[in-house]
Amino acid sequence: MTFNAITYQQSIRALSLPVPDSHTLFDIFDIEGDSIVKAVDAFKAGNERAKNYLKGILYAVTPATKERLARRGLIVPGMGVLISIGRHEGPDFSVKLKAWDESGRDNCDEARYVRLTLARYLEKASRSSAAPVAVHGDPAPSAPAGTGSPTQARSALTMPPARQAVPAAGTQVDQPRAQQRAEALQQDQPPSADIPWPESESDSGPGPDDERYKSFHVYGGKFAACFSEDKTQRGIHTIRVEATEANGQRTYNWKNKVAIQLSQRELPLMLATLMLWTSRFEAKGHGQNNEKWMTLEAQPGKLYLSVQSKGTGARGVAITPGDAYPITTMIVKQMLANDPFLTADLVFKLAKKQIEIMQQGV
Repeated sequence: MTFNAITYQQSIRALSLPVPDSHTLFDIFDIEGDSIVKAVDAFKAGNERAKNYLKGILYAVTPATKERLARRGLIVPGMGVLISIGRHEGPDFSVKLKAWDESGRDNCDEARYVRLTLARYLEKASRSSAAPVAVHGDPAPSAPAGTGSPTQARSALTMPPARQAVPAAGTQVDQPRAQQRAEALQQDQPPSADIPWPESESDSGPGPDDERYKSFHVYGGKFAACFSEDKTQRGIHTIRVEATEANGQRTYNWKNKVAIQLSQRELPLMLATLMLWTSRFEAKGHGQNNEKWMTLEAQPGKLYLSVQSKGTGARGVAITPGDAYPITTMIVKQMLANDPFLTADLVFKLAKKQIEIMQQGV
């Protein structure tokens, strides 16, 4: 199939999608083949997988994506890895990278997703040692400039089995691949809405590389808080609590956050408050100069979190019962990570016992 970059640019411009330069489009076509062309018609027909596939790749290869990766101090991978990310992750990767870059936060859901996703695909590329399979005598494609190591290039350019060219019935096996594609297109069969476009990895269930660091946000009118899984320098699993103030309409200044990393002994006390075994938890003396502290207090119908630092006012948010659940499970998970010989039931019993000891003044 002859690929006309100018015509393709016009087609994707009509869909209000980012338009790569001709060199980038040819790189994409070399890797994706006819699928990237057929995706345009399937996009117009309302095929959601085609939309995610096309958006994912076109957003992943934009200069803006590369600039944001560099600005966040991350490796800017070659074209093959970026296309692979876009193919499987859809537009999520670029959208979350943009959100992270604009927020300036380094400890948030978007940052963790981008870091882990990028690391996962770079690792997959480096693990692959098999060269691209040549189809019926065609030479294996050479790696695009900037793909990275030869191993990365091979991985990024290796087509999944479902996407390799397959000769139609009666086709000579030594026929050039481009001619086979052209003859297939001459059948004039437009892509239907249920073409099996590449599924996102989430569609096929979690795999061994899908581990995510977890965090949970609570938003109020003036302030917001983020609860994140964290680990101390000594390797203790714990929780980081961050609070910030609103800039305006539902935007928050995370660059000016106050962050507190709970100690191991504070975890059961905070858990006890979330379980309403006690009405108040207070964490004092945090920060290099003991300048930060926080409280979690039970109030009618909710819990109230207040985080403070010397020189700043209190940053408080209400935590509803629905929001309290994932925070509670996060703490239990971290406590079990520190003491894997325990069960969740024993963790709750031990936490409750700490409160009984406190209330008895022992």
